Amino acid sequence: MAAVDAEKPLSGQITCGSLLQQLQQIWDEVGESDSDRDKMLLQLEQECLNVYKRKVDHAVKSRAFLLQTLADARVELTNLLSALGEKSYVGVPEKTSGSIKEQLAAIAPALEKLWNQKDERMKEFSDVQSQIQKICAEIAGVSGPEESPAVDESDLSLKKLDEFHAQLQDLQKEKSERLHKVLEFVNTVHDLCAVLGLDFFHTVTEVHPSLNDSAGVQSKSISNDTLARLSETVLSLKEDKKQRFKEGSRISDPAR
Repeated sequence: MAAVDAEKPLSGQITCGSLLQQLQQIWDEVGESDSDRDKMLLQLEQECLNVYKRKVDHAVKSRAFLLQTLADARVELTNLLSALGEKSYVGVPEKTSGSIKEQLAAIAPALEKLWNQKDERMKEFSDVQSQIQKICAEIAGVSGPEESPAVDESDLSLKKLDEFHAQLQDLQKEKSERLHKVLEFVNTVHDLCAVLGLDFFHTVTEVHPSLNDSAGVQSKSISNDTLARLSETVLSLKEDKKQRFKEGSRISDPAR
């Protein structure tokens, strides 16, 4: 018994060899025939092979998934750099060496930074494009779009952003000039209405409700239609003033 106990593996040190040894001892005690032993050993070998095969298949699939993930990460990195107009980026690993997991770990920080930079750039583009759409809508005299403008994610370069900012500055300048013209027309209408004894508020609100003095300066309509109608109103009032002047001259000088 002492010899048998000495051959038993210590707890936590069970191996395939020790288990096979125990199995052979049991077979000896039971009296299994050599043919039956051979059959069971072949069965054990086949079961072990099946376990190894499943593990290998799983490892192959896992490797393929990691390789695809790495390839996708590299493509994403290239696309981000292209979209942001960056030829290079600090932190992008130049060498592709090491294990697949090591390469993924090396590229992950650069991707994270570029994704954050893309999000910030998207917000900048959305903001400037929203302002452009708003002013364009004011000039056209239509209500602005309810949804935010679609941002072209394929070109988020600083060069493209600068182009939008330049366009916005031109529109802001045009808006300022239009507002100046509107205010000039409104002041002219006010003066003419005072001379002609007409209701100024009624006259300007017929052109557009926003021209009432109660509306803020920036809220006044600057559309082509409003400017055209203001111009027509001023011309009409000036013509009315001219006609009244002629009529007044005839009354004061009957000989004429």
